Amino acid sequence: MSANKKILVVDDDPSIREILSIQLTRLGYEVVTASDGIEAVSAFSASTPDVILMDLMMPRLDGLASCQKIRALEKKAGAKRTPVLFLTARDSTHDKTSAALSGGDEFVAKPVSIQELRERLEAVLNKKGRA
Repeated sequence: MSANKKILVVDDDPSIREILSIQLTRLGYEVVTASDGIEAVSAFSASTPDVILMDLMMPRLDGLASCQKIRALEKKAGAKRTPVLFLTARDSTHDKTSAALSGGDEFVAKPVSIQELRERLEAVLNKKGRA
């Protein structure tokens, strides 16, 4: 499923971006990265990813606001909805609700195994393909 699929990885922690990039590349995904929400919106517009893996807490523009901006861009362009998976250390009911209300599709708590992440990515990509 990963062949030719592009993932935008958004996290303010450079080590997390690097680890995810290496692991996802090994799984066959093409990876684009951004270090905060402002970069994420710009990278989304430039790279048209198949899925976005985004941290909640980031400087300048957090994941929730970034997701809202991306959803607005999609709506304005009449584009298909890109799945957004929030990958975060925060795991409260409030965070999950906020993520869903901002337009997020999945909520994955850190730490996460690469196997679980792969399964979650494949699930949203399969769902996107049927939509």
